[in-house]
Amino acid sequence: MRLKSSVVLALLGALLFAPSASAHDLLLEITPAAGAVLTDGRFDAKLTFNNPLLVVAGESNAQLATKPVGSNDWTEQKVSVSDRFLTAKVVLTQAGEYDLRWKVVSSDGHPISGTSTFTLDIESSSESSPTAIESGPSQAPSESDQSMVGFYIGLAMVVLGVIFAPIGLLIRRRAMRS
Repeated sequence: MRLKSSVVLALLGALLFAPSASAHDLLLEITPAAGAVLTDGRFDAKLTFNNPLLVVAGESNAQLATKPVGSNDWTEQKVSVSDRFLTAKVVLTQAGEYDLRWKVVSSDGHPISGTSTFTLDIESSSESSPTAIESGPSQAPSESDQSMVGFYIGLAMVVLGVIFAPIGLLIRRRAMRS
């Protein structure tokens, strides 16, 4: 019995102190590419990943937003996710440098994100600040962060159950023998 207990405790210790996997899905290609110069304010932003993006019950939690460089006003774009691809139709009316920010949930359930900067080089008659005309419904970042918090809490509960269930069973068996 001592051998079994030692083996179980050794396995639990190995699980607790094992290095976590660091291989997450990767962005393979982004259009417009970082540093690209566009001459048309109407374009499709397209991101290609190495694995399909996580979609559960038709929801992807994918986000893509644009803003003029130097501004803090991100404009959420309406996105569509299909397999390894995230796309969004973007319409910008003012020339200038823009930041593009994306956030997705990879196939292993981990959120991954990034940014890219591109330049829009078009002639403009308006002197208003650069904005996006067509944008998707705006979603506060806190909403998606809250949904991911729930996911991680559930994951932590499962891990704790896997760790402590065998320990509880060992204690119960010892108590029954006494």
